[in-house]
Amino acid sequence: MNFKLLSLGVFSVVSVSPFLMPSFTPKAAAGCVAVDVAAQVAVDGSRTRSQSNNVNQRFDPNCSGGSVTSVGNQVCVSTKCEQRRTSNQSVSGNGGYNTGGRNINIKVNPRVHVYNRAADPNFLNKK
Repeated sequence: MNFKLLSLGVFSVVSVSPFLMPSFTPKAAAGCVAVDVAAQVAVDGSRTRSQSNNVNQRFDPNCSGGSVTSVGNQVCVSTKCEQRRTSNQSVSGNGGYNTGGRNINIKVNPRVHVYNRAADPNFLNKK
């Protein structure tokens, strides 16, 4: 009989625990997310790179749940490459319901410059 009461008690606690657990766990908080990914690749006859990427990411003050993503690729194969990129992102979400979460901004901009002697107009003229 004691075993039956013990089993009933354990079963009761286990069956009620999912309703009690949310009060012990912290609430999730989500802000907004802005992602900018831009690859710049230049293969030219210049020994110096001429590449720039300017990214501005702006979040509304009470941003919650919004997201934006921009992707750009620039490839140049020439005697002289100049690559310029500007990206402006503005993120807004459910402003009436701010969860207090942090906004996340991610910027990924690999810039690759490869010197190509065959494209250098001055390479053969050097003495």
